[in-house]
Amino acid sequence: MKKLFAALLSLCLLLTGVAAIAEGTADQPIIVNVADYESQIAATEGQFATIGATGLKMFVPAEFKDTQLTEEARNNGMLMLLKAEGKDVAVTSQVVDTDRESYIALAAAAGHTTRETIINGVKYIQFSVVSNGNIATSFALPTTDGRTLVFTFAFAENLKDAYTDVIKMMAASLQPAK
Repeated sequence: MKKLFAALLSLCLLLTGVAAIAEGTADQPIIVNVADYESQIAATEGQFATIGATGLKMFVPAEFKDTQLTEEARNNGMLMLLKAEGKDVAVTSQVVDTDRESYIALAAAAGHTTRETIINGVKYIQFSVVSNGNIATSFALPTTDGRTLVFTFAFAENLKDAYTDVIKMMAASLQPAK
């Protein structure tokens, strides 16, 4: 089941998309800052965690547990898979072997609208997916070696009321680890 869910998230990342997590106009970037979520973070049990060698950190609520990655997942660029216990909610981090422009072109070819989103001063390309009862929002940024680092926040649509704000908080907390 874990492998199936991870594969589903990867497919959602590359194949489908619809709505944005944050609001904004199409011609202006969405700007998100962790300061806007400080009270929610303070009221949530959890901690900031560094995400591998990405140079970034993110707030991880205590209910999200780091899932042991398979060798295959690691070989396919997966850096992290966090799951909320007993729920169809997950956060992944993955490096894909394509540059920023190619990534945007792939998303456009699949019919997705990408948006520039600036989270804590870092520029990401964002697109969202609603497919087969699941919602996934991805944020991608180029790596120094010409590939793309992608964070995907996904949950079952029936959990939308319970997890939309949690996912927004987690995404807004992405920032340089310093």
